[in-house]
Amino acid sequence: MRPGGSGSDPFDEFVAARYQALLRGAYLITGDVHDARDLLHDALARVYPKRSAIREPGAAEGYVRRTMVRTHVSRWRRTRREVLTSVLPDGPAVQEAERDGQLAAALAGLPRRQRAAVVLRYYLDLPVAQVAVELGCSVTTAKTHLARGLKALRQELEPARELVGREG
Repeated sequence: MRPGGSGSDPFDEFVAARYQALLRGAYLITGDVHDARDLLHDALARVYPKRSAIREPGAAEGYVRRTMVRTHVSRWRRTRREVLTSVLPDGPAVQEAERDGQLAAALAGLPRRQRAAVVLRYYLDLPVAQVAVELGCSVTTAKTHLARGLKALRQELEPARELVGREG
């Protein structure tokens, strides 16, 4: 990814251009703005030394996303605890998520792998096969995480939709 003789590092340019989007993805995966920043910074620190091995200019984002998901799952396996909050913090990285607090709260209620699968598939618009690669599982397992995650989200969000329909 680093062209010879260039004065600027394409990886640094990639990070500057995609930082907010990556941070928002990390937030949706973790459910906490501080954990999201830590997760993104850890992922960038892990990918940075290997940046010269990234041959495709557009592939850096996939490497960072995959590293974020794997790091997040690894942390979860070590700690097996999670603090959920229904209050979203202020900041530019989460303003869009803040607009739909019910969705963010519903995502936070999902198990980590289901949340990661849903975010990768429907927020980052990755195909199911790529979701499986990012999660380090089979396509069938990724589909199971997606189906269960979507079912739980529908159950959580459906009462709110019915209430809005009755009021309007």
